[in-house]
Amino acid sequence: MSQQRGLSRDRVLFRILKTKSSAVSSICEKLDNNVKNVVLLSEDELCELWQHVKTILLKAQKLYKQAANDKYKYTKEFNLMVKLIRTITLMALETIVQRIFKPNILLQNIMLLHSAILPNIKDEQQHIKRLYEIRSAIMLLKCTEDVRELLKLVREKSVMSLEEGRMLILHLFTLGEQYILGIHNNVKVVLQNIERNYIAAYADLYVTAWLNATEKFKKFIVENCLQNIIFHCFQARRDSAGRGKLGQNLLLFLAAMHDNKKRASRLMIHNECKSLVWKYLKVPGSFIKCNAIEILFVTSSVQYTCVSKDKNKIYIQKYYGTITDLLKNSNPEVCIVTINGLFEMLEKYWSHVPINIIQNWLNILLDHTKNANNSEIRACIFIGLKKILVKERSHRIVKDFLPNFAHSIYDEDQMVLEALIKLLYHAQKQLGILFWNIVPLTYVLDRLETTQNAFVLQELIKLVWLRISSNGTHYDKIKDELAYIATSNINAIRRFCLHSKFIISWNTSTKLIETLLSMTKEEIECLPPAKVLSKNCNKRAKIINKESRHENESSVSCNKDFDNYRNINIYIDVIAMLLKANIKDIDEEKFYNEEMNILQVIAYALPELFKYFRETPVKDSIIFLFSLIPPKFFLNKIEVIEMLVQQLCDPNTSDETLLSIVYLLMKWNKEDTILFTLTHLFTESLNTNAKHNQNTVNCTNDFQINEKGLELSLRILKHLLHIEYQSDVFDASEHFSEVLLWIRRTIVPHMSHVDVNIIENHHICIKIIKSTFDVSNLLMKEYNATPKLCCDIVLLYCSCLSSSNGFIFLNEIFDAIMLLLDFSKMAYDKKDKNLLKTIVPNFICITMIDMLSALIIIYKMLKLNDKKVTNLLKNVTLASKVDYQKQPCDTPFDRYY
Repeated sequence: MSQQRGLSRDRVLFRILKTKSSAVSSICEKLDNNVKNVVLLSEDELCELWQHVKTILLKAQKLYKQAANDKYKYTKEFNLMVKLIRTITLMALETIVQRIFKPNILLQNIMLLHSAILPNIKDEQQHIKRLYEIRSAIMLLKCTEDVRELLKLVREKSVMSLEEGRMLILHLFTLGEQYILGIHNNVKVVLQNIERNYIAAYADLYVTAWLNATEKFKKFIVENCLQNIIFHCFQARRDSAGRGKLGQNLLLFLAAMHDNKKRASRLMIHNECKSLVWKYLKVPGSFIKCNAIEILFVTSSVQYTCVSKDKNKIYIQKYYGTITDLLKNSNPEVCIVTINGLFEMLEKYWSHVPINIIQNWLNILLDHTKNANNSEIRACIFIGLKKILVKERSHRIVKDFLPNFAHSIYDEDQMVLEALIKLLYHAQKQLGILFWNIVPLTYVLDRLETTQNAFVLQELIKLVWLRISSNGTHYDKIKDELAYIATSNINAIRRFCLHSKFIISWNTSTKLIETLLSMTKEEIECLPPAKVLSKNCNKRAKIINKESRHENESSVSCNKDFDNYRNINIYIDVIAMLLKANIKDIDEEKFYNEEMNILQVIAYALPELFKYFRETPVKDSIIFLFSLIPPKFFLNKIEVIEMLVQQLCDPNTSDETLLSIVYLLMKWNKEDTILFTLTHLFTESLNTNAKHNQNTVNCTNDFQINEKGLELSLRILKHLLHIEYQSDVFDASEHFSEVLLWIRRTIVPHMSHVDVNIIENHHICIKIIKSTFDVSNLLMKEYNATPKLCCDIVLLYCSCLSSSNGFIFLNEIFDAIMLLLDFSKMAYDKKDKNLLKTIVPNFICITMIDMLSALIIIYKMLKLNDKKVTNLLKNVTLASKVDYQKQPCDTPFDRYY
């Protein structure tokens, strides 16, 4: 019954085949509807039969895809396809079993049968698995082209990613020399661009194939495959950046083969590379030598053993000696490659290398960090130290040696500093080695204070934060740590806080500010009154400078008071810097609720703090903190301004404090307050009255000078004219015009009372005007002035020239003329011709006229061999002549005006 059903299925296949051609029809008659009769066919008839069967299978494969989309529509066709596939499968088995001759077309049909029978025919992995299952049929391939196409499967990632794919390639290694060479040629193509994670798989195939091969094939694989790879690895192209893509992959391939667990394979690779390594290490060229160094570290190890212990000892000594010599090589490329290879070797075989050898290498590396001109050498050392500092075996030796590298924190190269800081970070986070036990904290703080590199600054901040938060994130502990570190370097802590937003969250900053404010209030309660504190602190400096062996109780008490005051100063600075770092929109006054709350808390506490510490240097930090708070947050802004003005008028106020107050008042748009205060100071210091302001001063006895007051006025004026203000908080040109007008009305009228012979007695007035001229010239030099401001400057110069002592300012006037000539060109280019046509010529005329009245004075100056004024006069004359010859004129008469 079953035999009849089988014959029935066979008839379906043969009926279809008969329709193909007369030749196939005769073949079917010869088979007599029975697949077992395939043994009766000739070789040509067998090829013809399977060629037509292939077309049937291709249609069956297509039908299977259609049926997969709509089984109900193609049910009849699908059932017919199943019958045909069964018959074809039986016929294929009969052909393989009964016939010696197996045509190439048969293998293709077998592959099609697998695709048609098994599910998921679109899945490449399924194809690979099917191919592996019929691997014994690969020998049926007689056509060279077919073999070549099959071997190209070696290049496919899908083949290498499956165990069946790798096993298939291993099977191909056993099929003969033709297949081995074909595999190797395809692997060489793959190694040009393959990803690193596939290289180990290919290397493992070579090792496994070599280990499992016969002696004949082992020799063939070594001589025709491995030696070829080794040669190209030595000769690989490289540049200053290292090996190219192929060279890197070849080296990784060798390393993967040498890292195999089988000792026989490691020894084989070592022996094949050994002679070439020693040969190429002696070549003069650095590129080939660098390749040889890399292969030395990859294929040789301290675990290498020869037959004789003596030979092994000699080899190890040669190995260590070679590395030592290469570390001292003067070529930077050779040195870098050696350092990288050394650390990779130590990472693997640390426990096998004698301690004295390691110490010697570390000393050589230390010398490189101090003396090597190549920054990459220095960076590679710290990168390598981080690699080996991972296990207890290296922990002890390296830990004790690391402090020798402390001075590298001052290295100017970013790459070196980045590597060193990462090493310090790794040592503390992973191994518990505190970074300040390697590099002193004072070094790190000094570097943080001075570096201008943004990246290095960030890394140093991370490092310092590691120290600050080492005892936990409790705010009291952070506060204590900040105070301790700031004692060593307050500027570093200020900079740390200012740039710490990326590592200290706003929530943490807020809590820390609140903690510091609270601690400040608590410590104030424990301090004596501010005046006493100030007195004691000033006294402390004298006590310290005294070389006394015994300190009395009062000095100890003073030290304690000073420490408390110093902590408060630190707290205020930290609050200010954290606030400035986190609130970026202070000028625009755009705040969130949390920001407004903390600003209100600070604004409430600041006035009392200022009152308490106004006699101490702490006030400078408090004033700066004032400048960060918008005035609307102060409940009594007028009282705050009065306190600041009172401090401004104190002759004992330091320059830093004056600058801070001027900056604060300017930021609060209180420049009128400063000018009013300055006018009041000058009026009081000069003891002027109404008639003086009307330029009717006739009696020198009414002109009295308070030198301290004028000196304070001069210092305030210098800060007020500070060049930074022009781009910070107000318009320098507009404001400076008001200052010039004030000086012209208030100071210049009194210049007639300054006797030529006693200039030194009233040098303050002269300093005020000269300082103003210096700023004027600076504004013109940097093109920050306007034509209107230039007019005001010229008017002030003219007012000074018209006085009997105008010659005092000749140097400044000549400088101003030169600058005006240059400035006028810029103004002319901008279509502003008034400066060029009127102001500069008139100013030069006035200067020259005044010079005539001062010839006697100039003559006296020339007798003193002072040629500066003469040279300036010559330069002005020449520059004026050249400049006005270049300028276009409407009429010939314009040249003289």
